[in-house]
Amino acid sequence: MPDYPRIELKYFDCRGRAQFLRGYLLHRGIPFEDDRVSMAGGFDTWQAMRADRTATGPFQKLPVLRWGDRRIAETTVIAAFVHRASGDAGLLSQEENLRHEMLISSTYIDLMMSMGILLWSELMFAGADFGATSKRMLDRVHAHLATIDPALGEWRWLERAADRPVMVADCILWDQLDSARHVFGDALRLDSTPTVARFYRDFAGRTTFERLLTEKPCQVTGRPGEAAAVARVRELVAAA
Repeated sequence: MPDYPRIELKYFDCRGRAQFLRGYLLHRGIPFEDDRVSMAGGFDTWQAMRADRTATGPFQKLPVLRWGDRRIAETTVIAAFVHRASGDAGLLSQEENLRHEMLISSTYIDLMMSMGILLWSELMFAGADFGATSKRMLDRVHAHLATIDPALGEWRWLERAADRPVMVADCILWDQLDSARHVFGDALRLDSTPTVARFYRDFAGRTTFERLLTEKPCQVTGRPGEAAAVARVRELVAAA
């Protein structure tokens, strides 16, 4: 095992923007401190620490990664840094590295952010039609998966993944597919995108990610009442 420096990943006690990083580090056997900010009883713990930029980074938000004497903020920047610092970038061609970066960016914007907005929409946008928002967001996710599917095929992603270690791009895609399945239930039709479905089913890190959730159960976002919101999303999209 390489001689890694001290690594600490600070994020809220939810899946959100850091679960894929937790799963990656755990699966790859990279020792790290999983520093979870409690959301029990609301965001009081976060508000008390937010002004401390040594803990919350230059923009006073999470996640923040400490890698030795470096402090890195912003989810996609952290992902890119870990990809390089772990040595994974050196295992890929320049073109393959670009593909990994593109998949990370697309998954973050079009899947992770979309589901976060959906689950918070009732609280963020008072009076919005939650049913209509849920249906539109499901359509958006299906449309995005329909664009990912041929790209994975053209890039021979599954074949190449079988000959290399699990990488950050794999982890963010699997985690967001799993989060989407949790939020939308049976209404999410992965079978309509067969390459994506095969990736989700056969992902080499799946056992690690599922074990992480079993050992440290947590919700997708920090939204109060998320379980009830997810139940409503499932009911609304099933009735559509």
